[in-house]
Amino acid sequence: MTYSSFLKAEFLVLWRRKQDVFNALLFFIIVVVLFPIGVNSSPEFLAPAAAGIIWCATVLAVLMALESTFKEDHRDGSLEQLVVSGLSLPLLIVLKIIAQWLVVMLPLLITMPLLAEMLYLPSSGFWALIVTLLVGSPSLFFIGVIGGALTVSIKQGAMLVMLLILPFYLPVIIFSTLAVKAAQAGLPYSGFLAMLLAMSLLSLVISPFMTAIAVKASVNA
Repeated sequence: MTYSSFLKAEFLVLWRRKQDVFNALLFFIIVVVLFPIGVNSSPEFLAPAAAGIIWCATVLAVLMALESTFKEDHRDGSLEQLVVSGLSLPLLIVLKIIAQWLVVMLPLLITMPLLAEMLYLPSSGFWALIVTLLVGSPSLFFIGVIGGALTVSIKQGAMLVMLLILPFYLPVIIFSTLAVKAAQAGLPYSGFLAMLLAMSLLSLVISPFMTAIAVKASVNA
């Protein structure tokens, strides 16, 4: 096995498990659509709150997608093969997260224009929102995959993953929504984007090694 063959295999596996990705996308859309129906559908309320609504829905959808990242591999023995493959386990985890990010985030980004229009998000805020999703969402995956690895041997680990991971998502949500609000007000928001990028890069450095330790512990348990 090589790194390129592993990446191709990951895309094939995600395609076979496309129901999980579809469920995360459907959950994301339902949360965004039901929010104005259940709370307030006026443009005066939705326009300032749109970024927060979309980011909270994104976080929940990502958690739903990541909860089963290693579970199927653990059931069929693939996880043990990764550990003993002789390849760098942290690098394999990075490739796995890249594949997961592309498969989950691209459909979310495709639906974004329609949902932003429904939430009355102005064009200035919309493009800022897209940039924050591109820059900030990788950190959601890199942080979330640690929780997925820690709960890989637990049958009902979704709630535990949320409790473990959600506090670490708060800075990403805060800086993202502040960036969109600054863009809507016509203010510079590059500083917020720099913070999001820093968090994504920091999680890229730390997460693969922590996840590798958790995976080895789950395999040896």
